Amino acid sequence: MGKMDRIGFIGLGEMGFPMAKRLCDAGYVVHTAMHSNKQTSLDKIASLREKGAVIERSFPEVMKAVDWVITILPADKEVEEVLLNEEFLNHVNEDTLILDMTSCKAETIEKIGNIYMKKRARVVDAPVSGGITGAEQGTLSIFASGNRSDVDELETVFSILGGKTFYLGLLGKGKAIKSINQMMVAINSLAFIEAYRAALEQGLDLDLVYDVIKQSSGYSNVFDRKFFKLVNRHFDNGFKLSLMRKDLKIALDSSGDMPLPVSRLVYELLLMAKDYDELDYIAVTKLLE
Repeated sequence: MGKMDRIGFIGLGEMGFPMAKRLCDAGYVVHTAMHSNKQTSLDKIASLREKGAVIERSFPEVMKAVDWVITILPADKEVEEVLLNEEFLNHVNEDTLILDMTSCKAETIEKIGNIYMKKRARVVDAPVSGGITGAEQGTLSIFASGNRSDVDELETVFSILGGKTFYLGLLGKGKAIKSINQMMVAINSLAFIEAYRAALEQGLDLDLVYDVIKQSSGYSNVFDRKFFKLVNRHFDNGFKLSLMRKDLKIALDSSGDMPLPVSRLVYELLLMAKDYDELDYIAVTKLLE
């Protein structure tokens, strides 16, 4: 088996786990490690092992075993803890290619890229959009940045994980556009939640509301995906409110002193909704009830 048939995968969260499964199903031998002692983590590891994954003792052991490693972690802190870990770095060399798909600050991946460059290793930044369904079905939008030849080398991996890959240029630009996308998702979500409540107040048939808006200028992708989750109050599964707040904070922090009044208002509402952090972010509707 060639080295490129083996790939490390670190980050088995709601997005990472189905992505790792797709790589296994496509014929890659995925190397990963225990992420926690929680039962959900144990179950994911067992599922991947059944698909032929190799379970290493630690993240540095993952790096030792392969040349390519994918990371998709909660935020900046976790990315730095993994990729800048001294033992992990000891196994980084000129054959190393890191594909970081985390939603974090551009400056974080730029810092990591500079450190890895000193070891002649390569880093590609490629956060994604499309949610858990996109991760399961391999239809994610991928925002890739870094050296163009490195991005091209990952084309097969991208084709397994996503439906469309965009090349954004220098390392960090993928993180930047992901933060802008998340800004728009958060704003659009609050807009359609308010519209839903207005429709309720005026006694409108919600099925007709959906049909009309879908064919009208108020339509958005997030409206299409989340409207009936909101109507049916299905908040248990989906993109967590805590992660949406984190992503919006990244967008605000990355914009410096630029006035972004709507984004800041939405962020304040998400702060007020901390009691619902583990629920789908549309659970912010509870604040308005």
